[in-house]
Amino acid sequence: MSKTAGIILAAGLSSRMGAFKPLLELDGVSMVRRVVRLMGEAGAEPVIVVTGHRREELEQHLAGSGMIFVHNPDFAATQQLDSLKLALSQVRPDCGRVLVSPADIPLVQRETVKRLLSVEGDFVRPRFGRRAGHPVMMSAKLIPYVLEYTGADGLRGAVRAGGFQVLDVPVDDPAILMDNDTPEDFRRSLAYEGVQL
Repeated sequence: MSKTAGIILAAGLSSRMGAFKPLLELDGVSMVRRVVRLMGEAGAEPVIVVTGHRREELEQHLAGSGMIFVHNPDFAATQQLDSLKLALSQVRPDCGRVLVSPADIPLVQRETVKRLLSVEGDFVRPRFGRRAGHPVMMSAKLIPYVLEYTGADGLRGAVRAGGFQVLDVPVDDPAILMDNDTPEDFRRSLAYEGVQL
């Protein structure tokens, strides 16, 4: 069976948060370490972390965790798809699929990822209610197309333009929708975890 690579997107400026999102802690564990742990529980190997803003601090924080770091030097002027392309270019040929998550969606349940791993498809994403979220699983056969894509709407646009099959997997996990872009988002995540403010 082919391997699953993992990609964690952590290059953003965190401008709306007012603090460096990957290192913000939920119940004593940084957001990025929570995503790293989720990738490990999924058996993803290797796991590639795309860095940008405060690169050295993030790499030091994850030192010894076995991560592969890829730096986006143009993080302030590029989109998330550009960071994803940098990581996809490092995925080994023996990896048949890739699990992709932003660093600021840290509360996804282990069972959700197991559900994604149990499904075969070009592009598999979890759905809670009517909304799809993260992480997403993509077949390695999409990689060359995504690397060449220059259109609009990021990865979603690349998948749509390429005519790839999108499969939504229903999950009972609201955390797939809980990205942390603002202080209000982060307070919501703390409350979800039962952390006393």
